[in-house]
Amino acid sequence: MILPTNKYKQIWDPFVLVMTIVVAVEMPLRIALDLPLHGWFYFLDTFISCVFLVDLILTFFTAVYVNAALVKDPKNVAQRYLKRWFIIDLLAVLPLDLIFGSFMINARLLRLLRLAHVATFMQKVAKANVINASLLRMVFLAFWVSLFAHWAACGWIAVGAGNITSEWKATHGLLYLRSLYWAVTTLVTIGYGDITPVTPKQTVFCILVELLGAGLYGYVIAIFASLIAKLDVARTHFTEQIEKMNTFMRFRKIPSDLQDRIRSYYEYLWTSRRGYDEGQVLSELPDSLKIQVSLHLCSSMIEKVPIFSGASEDLIKQIVAKLKSAIFTPGDYVFREGEIGDSMYFISRGQVEVVSKDGQTIYATLSPGNFFGEIALILQQPRNASIRALEYVDLYTLDQGGLQEVLQKFPAFMAHIHDLAKKRQDQFTKL
Repeated sequence: MILPTNKYKQIWDPFVLVMTIVVAVEMPLRIALDLPLHGWFYFLDTFISCVFLVDLILTFFTAVYVNAALVKDPKNVAQRYLKRWFIIDLLAVLPLDLIFGSFMINARLLRLLRLAHVATFMQKVAKANVINASLLRMVFLAFWVSLFAHWAACGWIAVGAGNITSEWKATHGLLYLRSLYWAVTTLVTIGYGDITPVTPKQTVFCILVELLGAGLYGYVIAIFASLIAKLDVARTHFTEQIEKMNTFMRFRKIPSDLQDRIRSYYEYLWTSRRGYDEGQVLSELPDSLKIQVSLHLCSSMIEKVPIFSGASEDLIKQIVAKLKSAIFTPGDYVFREGEIGDSMYFISRGQVEVVSKDGQTIYATLSPGNFFGEIALILQQPRNASIRALEYVDLYTLDQGGLQEVLQKFPAFMAHIHDLAKKRQDQFTKL
């Protein structure tokens, strides 16, 4: 069975979708202009028929997801396909015009039923999170509106094109352009009346398009208003948080300089995390996914810590699950010299300075990927230096309780890291 994740299948599906859209554009126009099925039109029609036939056959051998479970059994896949899409796909493949002759000359318009696959494809794209869901809906809506306008233009040509002058009807291109102009102005309800129906058939068609346009116009306005409002949900949520904080600061008469620092913090929080609390987001995930996400975020930093070099993958997972994120603003002290160490820190973003107790002497500057505080944590000794944030700093912290809980499961490694911590302390003392 072919898996949905197969790279060739992922290329094939968009290709078939493009062929479906080509049919939706080309076939109504060819029928409206009464163009014969010769030359490249015949080649294109035959090629697309072959593509649809191959796709129909492949579908019987492609595994599908049902309620998030992958179904690979050929019998179940076939039964599901026969109940859902088979009839539509079969009608798109059969040469009905050849089977039934002139009576069914336009029967191949049934191929347009395959456009139902467009919605399914859009759902797959949305689930894959390729682009923003709201933006995807806007693209999807624009596609259908454009297609309806094209169909309306083709239909206007088919019913005689009203009072379009003979000069515009001289060539197919000019006739289609003028008809498309009529279709767009009618669908968006701003028709100028320069192109009007002449025959009863044209009048009826015009009424139908106007009714469709009136409904479509209201629907489009409502959808776009909703999509724009939801286009950036994170920003809306974050703006509400800032408004609440501003109201609180004004009510409690917080000093203006402190208000500026708080607003600057929120601005950094938006820039670096889109306003979300990383810990809160991860807490909503099951443990297995939480560990995988945490590994993605900070496993590279843990691997750079000497005391964890050579640790098993299981141990690293256990440690990552205990990490907590923290943010420090410029000038903040992470800890000061002499304090009892109860945590160690891993730098994710920003820089910190290793300084003396009075903050006047700078010993070193640590960048993303560096760590500090591990000696005091493991040996339970006072800090031998102060750490000050040079800019906004994102850190991951590992506290005493979390480390001990993990190391109790790995007693051999506990002795190993104690020895390494003592050696590192001796090296620091000699400096």
